[in-house]
Amino acid sequence: MKKVLFVFNHPAPYKVKLLNELAKYLDLTVIFEREKTGGRNNEFYSEHKYNFKTVPIKHISLGDENVISSGVKKHIKKNHYDLIIMNGYRNFAEMSAIKWMKKHNVEFVQYINGGIIHQDEPKWVKRIKTKYISGAKYYMSPDERSNEYLVYYGADKDKIFNYPYSTIYEKEILNNKPTEEEIAKVRKEYNLNAKNIFVSCGQLIERKNYLELVNKWAEIDKENELIIVGEGPQKEQIESLINEKKIPNVRLLGYLSHENLFKLYKASKAFVFPSKEDIYGHVVNEAFSQGLPVICLNNVNSGVHLIHDKVNGFVLENINSQSFIDAINYVLSHDMFDEAIKTAKANTIEKMVEANLKIIEENE
Repeated sequence: MKKVLFVFNHPAPYKVKLLNELAKYLDLTVIFEREKTGGRNNEFYSEHKYNFKTVPIKHISLGDENVISSGVKKHIKKNHYDLIIMNGYRNFAEMSAIKWMKKHNVEFVQYINGGIIHQDEPKWVKRIKTKYISGAKYYMSPDERSNEYLVYYGADKDKIFNYPYSTIYEKEILNNKPTEEEIAKVRKEYNLNAKNIFVSCGQLIERKNYLELVNKWAEIDKENELIIVGEGPQKEQIESLINEKKIPNVRLLGYLSHENLFKLYKASKAFVFPSKEDIYGHVVNEAFSQGLPVICLNNVNSGVHLIHDKVNGFVLENINSQSFIDAINYVLSHDMFDEAIKTAKANTIEKMVEANLKIIEENE
């Protein structure tokens, strides 16, 4: 069995699911550089069952995601692995390890969750990214736009291999539409009284663009209620905007567990993802898994990769436009359940694991 080291920033539940599955086929050791990232509800880290070995490292957490540590580098120096997978290159712990591996000709793989090119970034930023992205044995990437990102920062395009990025198991995908009884039960539980329910989920931060979405929702017919699931520093601003503009059909629901979020989806007509930018955005495929069409913006990689306009949703240039209202009206008058489910079934954890293992096998 191939001996593999996988390095990732934190034990996010979606990553733990992937690693637990990979551990069935690999002798897998994982380094999580820190216990959690900033801005996450403690319930987010509810997955504690690890089927793989973990190695704790001494570190200092810096900001929401950065890590100061030589622990990854020291572990690699002292241990032999058939394959080292770096799921990151941005923080100081990862940079230290990558720099050492390059200097000592230790091969490693770059595994990314996505990426977006910023043409206006300072030249020194591009130089740093190029230094730590280039030179990997090969790359594992979730979509075409992320491939372009890798190439822009020095990756060999012939060494990039794609996998279907997913956070859902096949068993979680609905086989049939929710019954009227099921919908009624969810409506009662969450006190949903509007004719049509739309849902969005994400951190309440500037990049996720909820202020613009709420502002635009003031123009939406009052029979359509928007439920926003999530927490974050913009919560008070969003609540103030709702009160100031007297928008009765927007509600903040706070954090919901994965299970309860999927339950809410059963009573919803569509998922709205207003993020200005997302290197991937796994919530898009999660919404598909429950039969929801998705409306999102064109700087969300998963949206560009998975959504086909008027088939399983819409990809728009911005929220503050007539096209957004048109998209709302379209999803209300067209059944996209089957196409959403079809997309989700092509993007499951099982298929991701299968693709990951195939890439590893064919490149070793």
